[in-house]
Amino acid sequence: MIYKLDKKDYPKIRTLLRTPEQKNDLTLNAIINRTNRGTIYVDNLEQPRTALIDATGTISIFIGDAENEEFIKHLREFIDNQLKIDTYLSCGGTYFLAVVPDETWEMVVKNVISHREYETDYEYYYQFNPELFNTRKSSYRPLPQGYTIKKINAEVIHNDPNELLSDVLGEFWYSIDDFLRQGVGYCVLKGERIISACLSCCVNEKNHEISVETYDEEEMNKGLATLVCTAYLEHCIKNGITPYWSTLETNVESNRLGKKLGFEFESKCKTLEFEF
Repeated sequence: MIYKLDKKDYPKIRTLLRTPEQKNDLTLNAIINRTNRGTIYVDNLEQPRTALIDATGTISIFIGDAENEEFIKHLREFIDNQLKIDTYLSCGGTYFLAVVPDETWEMVVKNVISHREYETDYEYYYQFNPELFNTRKSSYRPLPQGYTIKKINAEVIHNDPNELLSDVLGEFWYSIDDFLRQGVGYCVLKGERIISACLSCCVNEKNHEISVETYDEEEMNKGLATLVCTAYLEHCIKNGITPYWSTLETNVESNRLGKKLGFEFESKCKTLEFEF
């Protein structure tokens, strides 16, 4: 069987983090520490050997023994039924997107989802180079007239007429208060309307994963995402925060923006994706 682990027991899977990459993984630690939203599924509630960590609304990560039949033999039915339901109920999600950390897990997951039409991609991971960022930011386009950049606080969230920030933060954080206490965010406003935002979507101590989005298609290609990220990154530099950037290889715009902001490619992992 595959069981949903109680949040208070999330630290039980730390023994399954065996490689330096896993032990230092921002997403895994943020979920295990219960800083950010996520669900952990295991083969055994007391002494897990294998686990699927589902970061709400984004990715699923496999760790532990990839040859554990007590987990693997139930995985297809679990993904097609329980995970599908949980994904939709937690965030309205309709996709399964798994990061496979090595060739063994890749073979296992491909076999489990072989009855599906799935797509392969790569998750790209970037490290921030503040010197490169400081060199490049002078070339960014200025903020257009009529727009302002503000730090996201309780007042900005409360005054958001379309509740965009509340919805976005709800995908990553257990509460708005949790974000305000542990995360960082900046947004571009046109009047009272929020156009674009850059915020911490995943936090482990002083390490912050970035989420950035422009919400109005008519406002794209004006350099707003670059400028709101600039405000965020300047805050990180001043406060000793290390920002991280990750995106799919096929997300050309996100890769381009990350490089423009001084992020440098570090590594990649294969992903497998299908719609439930």
